[in-house]
Amino acid sequence: MNKLLLILLSIFVIYSNAETPKYIIEGEVSGLPDSEVILAYYFGGKQYAKDTALSKNGKFVFSGENSLEGGMYLVVLPDQKWFDIVISEQKFKFKTSLNNLVSDMKFTNSKENTPFYSYLNYINSKQQEINPIREKLKTASAEENKKLKARQEKIDKEVMAYRESFLKRNPDIFFSKVIKATIDPIIPEAPKDKNGKIDETFAFRYYKKRFWDNVDFSDDRILRTPLFHSKMEQYLDKMTAKNPDSIIVSANILVEKAKENKEIFRYVVSHITSKYERSKIMGMDAVFVNMVENYYITKMCTWVEEDQLKKIIERAEKISPNLIGKVAPEFIDVYNRPFMKDLNGKTHTIQSVKADHTLLIFYGPGCGHCKTEIPKIKKTLDSLINLNYDIKTFAVATEFDVDEWKKFIKEQKTESWINVADISHDKEGNPLASSDWRDKYDIYSTPVVYLLDKEKKIVAKRITHNQFADIITRK
Repeated sequence: MNKLLLILLSIFVIYSNAETPKYIIEGEVSGLPDSEVILAYYFGGKQYAKDTALSKNGKFVFSGENSLEGGMYLVVLPDQKWFDIVISEQKFKFKTSLNNLVSDMKFTNSKENTPFYSYLNYINSKQQEINPIREKLKTASAEENKKLKARQEKIDKEVMAYRESFLKRNPDIFFSKVIKATIDPIIPEAPKDKNGKIDETFAFRYYKKRFWDNVDFSDDRILRTPLFHSKMEQYLDKMTAKNPDSIIVSANILVEKAKENKEIFRYVVSHITSKYERSKIMGMDAVFVNMVENYYITKMCTWVEEDQLKKIIERAEKISPNLIGKVAPEFIDVYNRPFMKDLNGKTHTIQSVKADHTLLIFYGPGCGHCKTEIPKIKKTLDSLINLNYDIKTFAVATEFDVDEWKKFIKEQKTESWINVADISHDKEGNPLASSDWRDKYDIYSTPVVYLLDKEKKIVAKRITHNQFADIITRK
């Protein structure tokens, strides 16, 4: 072949590929004024803009060089009007009217959206039937109530029958997977124990165990729907007891299911990790540590950059020693020697404190916030002690100026506390920490208050004077 011809042909192919859109969605909304129209997608409980187009005489086109990821998208019009479309095909058309967006919708070249809108129209028609019944039920007499309930049940059965028929007629479209994911498991009759008593917890336990049965975890398109994130939040927030151990179990079950698809796995792991690392509820950092130990340290989170992975792991390593329920880390050096000393040079340890409750306080004698908070802590402590609560205070100064430390104790009148500090120095006389106790207790600001029980297990951490008083009096 002529070299010049070959070059020209290559240029034509490159130019053609660059100019050919991977997706083309042509829309027409009669009555729509000339304006900007947005194509957005669902993800993580929110909506994100993907593309924009300008409408002219109601017509507009979305197109792009990269294929759209499958899922449910929104076409957003002016005046807060919008409608959903399913993206599986990359090239199709639709036409509707501004006043009747759903009922007037017609699609061309879309095997997904035509049945989707048939379903929407049917559901809307049944909604119009059921709404007046619900209104009448609010003021209905006993006799009317019975008739209205019967009509309501009839419509509900019709909707369920239509749904089953729709799924049989459309087994291969994505929207059928969305419908299936909304179907709750059918709960069988609760079993009875040997005494004939019904297990009152059976229905909930069965429902939770089967909660994910109808969700296809192999198809990452489910992430780009309004459904998946809301089900995940329901599972973790409403169907799981609000304690770290229970949430860890639920989180691990969910992650195991998510392993069917790498994108779903990435989303589930990332979301749960972030959710509980940022949680303001005390003790939930245990869930974060669980996620890091099981999925980040084990190198399963391949999408995380090396520098970011290191930071995540380091954060978990700082939190892990001071989780609720763990024994408070002792103040010992690498040679297993205690090093926290009082002003007289006497060494003290956490385990040597004999009391039903130990308040472990970290403060800086030169810290302005500490000078405000310590008096409140002392006042609350003194009140509890006067009520015969057995409490001792192990107060750790985080700074190295001994004179400032002495002055602080005198001004705050905390002589009755066990006042200690890590006041070691190197050969040149520079302050030297005897161990990584700041990391073990996650001390990056002061004051920080921990409450320990009789066995020196951490009951609460990073608490205020009001919070530790409430916990002690409740216990």
